[in-house]
Amino acid sequence: MRLPLVTALAVLALSPAAARAADPPLTVSKGKLAASLKCAGALKGSAKQPLMLVTGTGASGDEAHAIGKGAFDAWGAPVCWVNFPDYTTGDVQIAAQYLVAGIRTQARRAGRPIAIFGISQGGLLPRIALTYWPSLRAKVTDVLAAAGTQHGTNVFTTAACLPGGCPPAVWQQAAGSKFLAALNAQPDESPGPTAWTTVRSTSDEVVQPQGGAHPTSALKGAANVLIQSVCPGRATSHIGTALDSVTFAAFADALGHRGPAKLSRLPKDVCAHPYAPGLDEAGTTSLLGLAGGLT
Repeated sequence: MRLPLVTALAVLALSPAAARAADPPLTVSKGKLAASLKCAGALKGSAKQPLMLVTGTGASGDEAHAIGKGAFDAWGAPVCWVNFPDYTTGDVQIAAQYLVAGIRTQARRAGRPIAIFGISQGGLLPRIALTYWPSLRAKVTDVLAAAGTQHGTNVFTTAACLPGGCPPAVWQQAAGSKFLAALNAQPDESPGPTAWTTVRSTSDEVVQPQGGAHPTSALKGAANVLIQSVCPGRATSHIGTALDSVTFAAFADALGHRGPAKLSRLPKDVCAHPYAPGLDEAGTTSLLGLAGGLT
C-alpha cells in the first residue's frame, strides 16, 4: 500500500532548523492525548524518581506494563505509560506527539524530572521527542533505550514493504527509510543534558545489526551496552532485552548516578540471573516464548 503523505508538522519537525527552534505545536487533540496516559503509583512525593515506560510496535502500553510489572514493582517507583494509536503501528511522528504530551503531564504531576525506559520503537520515540521538542530535555534526566530502532533494522527493509505494504511504523523503522535518514542527519544523537544509555543483544531476532562497527541500537554520546559483553554467551531475544538483568542493572545504575550507566559499576552477580529482579524466571521465559517479534 502507499503510505499517506506526512503532515506539514512532520515536515517541519524533521528539518534541521526545527531542532534549534521552539517546540512545534501538537496537532493531536488534547482529549486524545490525555486519555492515552496511564499511571500506577503516586507521582507526587515519590521516594524514587517516576518512570515513563514506552512500548514498542505492535503492543499497547498496558501490555508492556503488564509484561514488566514485576520488575517495576520491585524497583518501587511510580510508572506511567502511553497507549499509542493502533497498538503503536501508526505514524511514528504522531506517536511522538503522544509521548511529548505524556512527558509533560507526568513531569508536571510529579513536580520533578522523570526517567524514561523504552523498548524497540519505545527507545526511538524518546529520542524523537527530545530532539524536536527541546524543552523536554529539562524534564527527563535519563533515557534507557533497550533494543532501540535508532538506525533502522535490516530485518525489515523499505523494499520489502513495497509489494504488499507495511504499517507506517514498520516502514519508518526499516533500514533505508527516509524518516530515519532525516532523524539521523541531526547533529546530536543523544540530546542533552539528558543522560542516554542503550542496551542491545547480538541475538536480537528483530532489530539488526547489533554487532560490528555500527550497531543500529547504539547512539553517539550514549553509554552503549552489549549484553553479551557483560554476560558472554547469553541468548537474549528482542523483547527479552527489555527484561534482561543487564538492562535493569544498567537502568538502576544510570538513575543512581549522574550521567549514563557504567559497566564497571554493575553488580558482580548481574549474570547470575537472566531477568530483572521481581520477574519470575519460569513465567518470564514462557511469556517471552509467546511474545513474538514485536518492534
